[in-house]
Amino acid sequence: MEPSEGNAWFYIQDHQQQGPIGIFELRKLLEQGILTAETFLWTKDLEDWQMVKSLNLFPDSMVNHGMEEETPINLAGNWEEVKKDTYPNGRPIVRYLARFFDLSLFSLFLITLVSVFSPKFIVESSGIAIFMFSLVLYILVEASILSIFGNTLGKALLNARLRMVNGDPIKFFTALKRSIFVTAAGMGFGIPIINFICFYFSFFDLKKNGRSTWDNQIGTVILYGKVSFARIIFVSLFPISLLVAGLII
Repeated sequence: MEPSEGNAWFYIQDHQQQGPIGIFELRKLLEQGILTAETFLWTKDLEDWQMVKSLNLFPDSMVNHGMEEETPINLAGNWEEVKKDTYPNGRPIVRYLARFFDLSLFSLFLITLVSVFSPKFIVESSGIAIFMFSLVLYILVEASILSIFGNTLGKALLNARLRMVNGDPIKFFTALKRSIFVTAAGMGFGIPIINFICFYFSFFDLKKNGRSTWDNQIGTVILYGKVSFARIIFVSLFPISLLVAGLII
């Protein structure tokens, strides 16, 4: 399928996904030599990233701008390295770590707040019940955070950004719809056994297709960038430490 000129576009620069931008901005970047014929582009009509020179949307004079003065860089030869940080890879581990970090942080805040006003509720409720309650309540909280800030703390720490595929800001009801979809289809509302089944299918769906079912349906996209090993360790250990602390207490 040929991509439409009205689509939002994403490009890779210094192993980071950039965008979304319109076709006019994309042409300007090519004319200025900021992007080259071997820059990888993606838009919603493309199944995978493709080089500028493989698309028929740009004149040869624009695509080859500045190529004579510079030694061409064979980005295709480094594609496996580039691909590790790009959208088609899906990166389910990064997404899961970010979500569990956000949920753990919210649960800590919620339990602390409830303990002040109703300590009996915390004492008499099971850990699973508290988790499910936090998960459902977080739907509204996450939607509010995404509509105000455009991202969550967990995603920001792991250099992942949530955007609309057409470049528009994420509005509250769009974010709410996505949060409900993720909680239901991706986490099974936290119900034991069902949530593991949902994790299993959503993991391999994301790994295979690069996009989750809910992002396809709603029109959102997650962009991934490089993230340090130290941040991965921190984001991973935070929910684990809270779980261990809860068991000890």
